Amino acid sequence: MFELQSLFILFHISSDLMANELIFIVDDDAPLRLLVKTLLEDHGYTIRDFGDGRSFLENLDEKPSLVLLDVMMPGLNGIETLKQVKTLHPEIPVIMLTSVDKVETAVEVIKLGAYDYLLKPIDEPRLFTCIENSLRQKNLTQKVHHLQKEVDRLQGKDGIIGKSRALAEIMKNVEKVASSNAGVLILGETGTGKEGIARAIHRASHFSKGSFVDINCGAIPDTLQESELFGYKKGAFTGATESRPGKLELAEGGTLFLDEVAEMSPATQAKLLRFLQEKCFERVGDTRKIEVHTRIIAATNRNIKDLIKTNEFREDLYYRLAVFPIELPPLRARKEDIPLLCNHFLSKYETELKKQVTSISDEAMQCLQDYSWPGNIRQLENTIYRAMISTSYDSIDIDCLSEEILEGSVDYQSSSPAPEEVNDTPVDSVTPFHDVVKQTLAEALRKTDGNIPKAAKALSISRSTFYRMIKKYNLN
Repeated sequence: MFELQSLFILFHISSDLMANELIFIVDDDAPLRLLVKTLLEDHGYTIRDFGDGRSFLENLDEKPSLVLLDVMMPGLNGIETLKQVKTLHPEIPVIMLTSVDKVETAVEVIKLGAYDYLLKPIDEPRLFTCIENSLRQKNLTQKVHHLQKEVDRLQGKDGIIGKSRALAEIMKNVEKVASSNAGVLILGETGTGKEGIARAIHRASHFSKGSFVDINCGAIPDTLQESELFGYKKGAFTGATESRPGKLELAEGGTLFLDEVAEMSPATQAKLLRFLQEKCFERVGDTRKIEVHTRIIAATNRNIKDLIKTNEFREDLYYRLAVFPIELPPLRARKEDIPLLCNHFLSKYETELKKQVTSISDEAMQCLQDYSWPGNIRQLENTIYRAMISTSYDSIDIDCLSEEILEGSVDYQSSSPAPEEVNDTPVDSVTPFHDVVKQTLAEALRKTDGNIPKAAKALSISRSTFYRMIKKYNLN
């Protein structure tokens, strides 16, 4: 047991861990629990103490950051309690306390998953060192697991591919803002790659040591947005059978990406604004303040200024989020990036589809570049994926593209003619384009005696394209 005089010895420890870590003390010695609780609270930790293993296990769903557990207790002893902790929540570190110095006991608890084993009377410096090391290891393990998932998801460097001037300007802004703590609001149409830009900012910032955590505000009902973002305490609402941290806590030391932030409910907007002002928050149903050092990056495809006018979005929150706005251009404004993106998607799905599609015909590529892409990069990716499934060769030809793309590219071309092509003066002597194409196809068939492979070769087009054009012009 701690000696009373040692309780008040000032022990200075440098720590970069959060002061609000929740620690459970489980020991049947009430004076000891009080002494340890007081000492740890003096160092900024939040403490709950229990006199037996069963009452402790009943509250384990509050997910403490650490447990100090006595080995020798009546009823459910420390070793049996440890086994249940590691079965229910193996990620929670447990430090065992005992007054019996037995090597066998130490070996047993370490094998069962205890982080460390401390003898009573406890040496204070060793206790605090042990606590800090265990919390640091727990936080590091969580980040490694999260980052591994992100690595598995990423294709290329944040999925940002292109050489257009528009994209180059965007990346310059990413580089500028990454080194600051400024709030970033990414604007752009659906599918323009807003999450990729958010990840690029995160990777280039000093928050990169932490996790990148995303939340889609538009995919969560208004009633659940607050608990998803800030977490909740057990019993806070019907169905809250255990306490859970929110996305904001999971992003401690890293970046929280709020996608579709314009869909956030008024109540959640108010609580988010308060966090941005005070840098702390409470879980739903709880009064305990939680401090986190997290960067917020938001994104939307809507015009927030219009939403502010209709009181659907808070103006004060907008100015907090949009310290540094970045607007992404649509894909139709960076057409020179389309070939690079297509090659990227061909490589990306090669393994999944077990197909080595290495190229796209000039005709198909021209069609892809002429299309307006209302769904932007996401729609292009889906188009290439579908075309890879459709093709029977090692390349994608125009017949592998959907009617929507084929018709849309023609519409887009005709709606944006070059200045020299605009002429309102009728020219009666010129044969219509479609008639010329039909006549050319018919002549090729006649001269090759209907041999389609030879006719296609003579016209320097693929057989699949020739078949499609025969069907289109009713020549079969």
